Amino acid sequence: MSGGPVRPSGAPAAPRVLTSMPWIVVLLGAVLIVCLLVVVLLSLRGPERAPVPAPAPPMYLPTLGLEPTTTATPTDGATASPTVSVTPSPSASASPTAGVSRSATPPPSASIRAVPPGAVTARYEATARDRAGFEARLTVVNGSGGAQGWEVELFFTGNVKTVQASSTSGLSVSTQGSGVFVLRGTGPLPSGQSATVNLQFGRTGTGDRPGRCTVNGADCVID
Repeated sequence: MSGGPVRPSGAPAAPRVLTSMPWIVVLLGAVLIVCLLVVVLLSLRGPERAPVPAPAPPMYLPTLGLEPTTTATPTDGATASPTVSVTPSPSASASPTAGVSRSATPPPSASIRAVPPGAVTARYEATARDRAGFEARLTVVNGSGGAQGWEVELFFTGNVKTVQASSTSGLSVSTQGSGVFVLRGTGPLPSGQSATVNLQFGRTGTGDRPGRCTVNGADCVID
């Protein structure tokens, strides 16, 4: 018969194991905490998002080997797509536009008329002069194909006062204002023929050439 206390034979063995090895309890608690943390993290994590595809590389359209010079203006209200105009080759001749200034010979004024070829012409030439007046010779030539009448107008300044005229052919003289004298042939001048008129003018001051001379409306030659 022993002297220590006698344990009942029907007592469970698990409490004895737990009390003899306390680290098992600690390990089980740690495992339980880890499991709870995993569940919490999974519940807080949202649904996975699909990955965003990378942007497609830019597309470059082939360009034409032409130099744009002008831009076409759209004719309606719609937005027009850009157009390319072809530069003409250097050999092509461009017609002038309205904005380009053209140099042209100005037409003769109303007071100056060109002498048509083959018409009646006249030449004035001063031949002598003195203090009281001067003398001149007027030669009228009919270069047309038929007989022509002729009329010569001499425009002097106001200092030329009088005129005396003589010719081998018929001649008439009249005055139209101060310094303006009109000489007419009394008959037609035959084709290819000439008429010579000798003139003597009275004047005050100087000057022996007219400011203007016309024959049948066209300019004479003044020497």
